[in-house]
Amino acid sequence: MRTTARTLCALGGLLLVVAMSHAAQADPPSSDDWQLVFSEDFNGTNEDLDAAWVSQNRPAGHILCSRWRENVTVENGLCRLLNKKETRAGQDWTSGNIWSRREFKYGYFECRYRYGATTGLNNSFWLMARRNKEVPGCFEIDINEGHYPNEINMNIHNHHGKHWAAHKHVVVDGADHAREFHVYGLLWNEKELIWYYDGKEIRREENTICHGPSPLRLSSAIIKWAGEVTDAIDGTNMDIDYVRVYQRKDRLAREASDTLDFQALMQPVPKTAQLIDDEYFTWGGSMVRTADGKCHLLYSRWRHDLGFSAWVTHSEIAHAVADTPLGPYRYVDTALSPRGQQYWDGLCTHNPTVLEVDGKYYLYYMGNTGDGQVTKGLNWTHRNNQRIGVAVADHPDGPWRRFDRPVIDVSPDDNAPDALMTSNPSITRRPDGSFLMVYKAVGKKTKMPFGGPVVHCVATSVNPTGPFTKHEGTVFTVPGVAFPAEDPFIWYDAQRERYYAIVKDQTGAFTGVKGRSLALFTSLDGIDWKPAKHVLASKTQIAWVDGIQPMSHLERPQLWLDGGQPAVLFCASDQIEGKQPTQSLNVHIPLKTVEE
Repeated sequence: MRTTARTLCALGGLLLVVAMSHAAQADPPSSDDWQLVFSEDFNGTNEDLDAAWVSQNRPAGHILCSRWRENVTVENGLCRLLNKKETRAGQDWTSGNIWSRREFKYGYFECRYRYGATTGLNNSFWLMARRNKEVPGCFEIDINEGHYPNEINMNIHNHHGKHWAAHKHVVVDGADHAREFHVYGLLWNEKELIWYYDGKEIRREENTICHGPSPLRLSSAIIKWAGEVTDAIDGTNMDIDYVRVYQRKDRLAREASDTLDFQALMQPVPKTAQLIDDEYFTWGGSMVRTADGKCHLLYSRWRHDLGFSAWVTHSEIAHAVADTPLGPYRYVDTALSPRGQQYWDGLCTHNPTVLEVDGKYYLYYMGNTGDGQVTKGLNWTHRNNQRIGVAVADHPDGPWRRFDRPVIDVSPDDNAPDALMTSNPSITRRPDGSFLMVYKAVGKKTKMPFGGPVVHCVATSVNPTGPFTKHEGTVFTVPGVAFPAEDPFIWYDAQRERYYAIVKDQTGAFTGVKGRSLALFTSLDGIDWKPAKHVLASKTQIAWVDGIQPMSHLERPQLWLDGGQPAVLFCASDQIEGKQPTQSLNVHIPLKTVEE
């Protein structure tokens, strides 16, 4: 049957009245290019449903019903969302809403279902990122908010900041979507969103905000803008036949093609490839090489006589130079020193990472201020004042120009993952010339003053000095673990066309190694991170040329990249007697790409 359409103007978007062929089932855009990655036919039991889907079980203030697990049933190969007239949780109606435990990013999504047979119902198949609406990137894609008898509603929402939405409505001539099953589809990729009805394209839009993972959502709602709300709603169902998700085979192949074995790159360490200072604890070094061949190491240091816990109150960023990447390095000067309690970073600068961009040097670091008092453990005033800054210079010798504001501050929303503090930045340049940062964040959801959970967030900018846009979601996380990872170093590997990160695994949740270790993660876009195929990057030990030495810490991994490939791994380590470190060192571990 040939498709015809006439276009009419309508409030809230574009209204189409169309006559369309009613195919029983839609195929993905090109079956040869796509792979089925998720399929739900609802042929199991209610227990099977709970294994794959989550129910809302609460009221929703913007609609007229609360939604509960009891209103969701599986029978005769259908998932039914039942609408009832009953008072519960302060609302006069109840209905059902479920979302998949699994999250998806990009692909082709389709669902075959039929509407509840009356007005006043929103019969929906949609995606929405599981994010607080104050966090950038909280998007919603309505594949279809169906209204009886034959209206299709396709919407894009940005829930962050001032809400905006892009609507489009389609009315299908002669159809009854409560009597007939139809297939509603969405093609979602980095560049665009394309909606389908029974396999026919009906809308296409540029994708400007929908770039994070999201669960699939199925819901029925009693809502005024879906038509007159009457008692006829009582006992109606939204009936779902199946849900399917396809993803492109080339993307899946790229995800599966990760072969980097970082542990296999590590070589024995010469005894000269370490930086130790008898008067200072040293920590976390980041190296850059200038055109004259000199190697410049920016690292943290604080006086021995203050004790190890003074890192949070008295650290400064020092500058050392060597003739080769492995050293030995000799102290030259202090790059970032205390500059006054009145500044956000006035008393402490720590954990540097340096990046050269178009002939300029950018030194990212954690800074804080506070009362300046060394305490037996952490000084929580200083720790919870940690923020991320950047200093700029024409040469690693300096001088470094600092700013009066952090480049990554805490979020004002107390529910945000970085509501309490931000620190430990890592940054890389993306293939398009923009910049990607991953940073440590602590929220306010667990007991103070430690706070928590401790997570990592992603931010991007077109300029190395910002402003940075924070992305929704957290990375390097483990369900139920409040502090799984720390100290990421990220880089883009142009040969493999992917990002990598070396991360300190706090508990072995990623590597399976008891205690701390270094884990390797990978990502195709720098935002969605997964453990790499060869996840163990290093145990907590140093393989010296004369033997292996177990260490209490091996952390703050930083890479020097030679031609874009890992060449030297810089780590902070220490030796402990009793409970406190007695000596610390920066160790420079050669990798196979280094000419020895």
